[in-house]
Parts: sequence; C-alpha cells; structure tokens
Amino acid sequence: MRDSVFVPKEAAEALKRASTGMVNDALALVGVNGGIRGVRPARGSEEARVLGRAATVVFGPPRPDSPRLTMYEAIRKSPAGSVLVVDGKGIDAHFTGDNQGECAKRQGLAGMVVYGGARDIAGYRSMGMPLYCTGSATVDKPPDIRIVGYNVPVDVGGVTVKPGDIIIADEDGVVCIPADALPATLEKLQVIFEVEEAMEKAIQGGAPVDEIKAIIAKKKPRK
Repeated sequence: MRDSVFVPKEAAEALKRASTGMVNDALALVGVNGGIRGVRPARGSEEARVLGRAATVVFGPPRPDSPRLTMYEAIRKSPAGSVLVVDGKGIDAHFTGDNQGECAKRQGLAGMVVYGGARDIAGYRSMGMPLYCTGSATVDKPPDIRIVGYNVPVDVGGVTVKPGDIIIADEDGVVCIPADALPATLEKLQVIFEVEEAMEKAIQGGAPVDEIKAIIAKKKPRK
C-alpha cells in the first residue's frame, strides 16, 4: 500500500471538484454502495475536505491471532497522506482522542474516520486534524475489545472499506470509492458534473418542472 497511498493527480483534481454527494451519485451509476452511514464530521471539521487512500483498523474481541497493536502503533504504521478508517462497530464509546490526533497529524495522515465515538473533539479542532465519527463520547470503549486487525477489509456504516480504497470526506459525510472502481467512478462523475450544471441553469432560468425532472433522471441508475 505504501507505493500507492497517493491518489493519481488527475483523479485527485476531479474528486476535489466534487462533493461527497456528487461522488456518491457517481458511485450509484457504477452500481457501487459507497456512502458510509452514521459517520459525520466532528465539530470543527465541517470545513475540511479530505481525500486519501484508506488504512484500516478493526476492533473486536481478541483472538489468538490478533495483532498486538495500539492505536498509536497503527497510526505510525500508516503512510503519510492516508486516511485511517477505524471500525469500532458503531459503538457509542470513544475509540480515539486528541493525543492520537496529534500523533496522526505528525505522521502526516489526511484524516481520521471512526465508525464509533471520539473524545477530545476540542483538541482535534484546535490542531486542525479532520475527524469524522458517529458522535462525541466520554465513555471508553468496552474493556473486552481491542485491535484485532490492521489493514484488513472493514465494514463501516454499511460499506466495506479495503486498504487502498479512496476515502473522500466533507461536511456532508464520508464516501468510499473501491480502488478498482476508480476509473468507472471518474467517468460517471463527469456525467454528474454535467447534470449539476444543467440543473443550475434550468432552475435559474425558471425551467418547467418536467424539464428539471428529465435532467435529474440522467443521474439516476437505470433499473
């Protein structure tokens, strides 16, 4: 993964023009479920725009083959420019705090995405480290779970995220583009750009509702 952590330049330029909603529309045209449910920007991360390859951590009941890793070690193992996606099973408890955020910032990570809670939101905000989670939490994660996998596929908010997939996050939420679906997604994203431009012109020009509906239909998957 270290060799492919950065998103190709042309792809990055196109994705930076798009909101997460637009990317999710493009994914729908490809037939991919990429919108991660329940994960939103922590307060102070609403203005951030995050783009990077996924590194992953999964928590669960320990097994004999579980890696003996702490979050700090997982962060240090993740290449600069990556987005660390933490599968906390959506548990309403904190899986990260601002000390880990500082470690991630110094490591050069692009952001932290946690399917679970987080604490020290003010600390994350003050250091400018983008954080996305299911909500703030004062209670620590259950004592009977720990890191059971690093850089393995994880299931977060109804989406499977694999190491090396592309993560995009903004004030609306988080979307995952499977690495092997990137070319097709970029192709469909051009359709979405055209639809959005046509929608803007139609609405500003007072177009009939039927015309607006016809434009919207162009970005809907065909059944």
